[in-house]
Amino acid sequence: MIAIAAVGAPAANAARPEAAIARGMTLVGTDAYGEYGCEDFVDFAYGRTVSNGIPHDSARSFYENLAAKGLGHSALPAPRGALVFSQSDYGYHVDISLGNGTYLSGGVQGLDRGFGDGSQIQIIPKPDIAPNSTLLGWAYAPWK
Repeated sequence: MIAIAAVGAPAANAARPEAAIARGMTLVGTDAYGEYGCEDFVDFAYGRTVSNGIPHDSARSFYENLAAKGLGHSALPAPRGALVFSQSDYGYHVDISLGNGTYLSGGVQGLDRGFGDGSQIQIIPKPDIAPNSTLLGWAYAPWK
């Protein structure tokens, strides 16, 4: 298990997908980052911050920038560790693909109140469990 000194502190080598997934899994079942904290959760998992990761409320523009560089993919499945972007009536969202058709997600209760165990960070069965959600696409995490 990875020890966490403080929420938001970058982890060594966290840009590697397995390290990011392991770091994110340490928060499953918690309410870290609140009901709209998907970007902050992904930043945490990948050892990033708002200033060098995905800024607050910027999932859509972050994906569009990656897609404009030819780094976006419009169809699933997404490989393990990929960032998966979606939209719904609630706004834009980003998850981390676990590579097996499930996703590590932050801000779950902002997408579907009462879903699963009621925590903010869960493993979910599809990108963005909000009603009427659609896939924007996925991209490998761009950080080294």
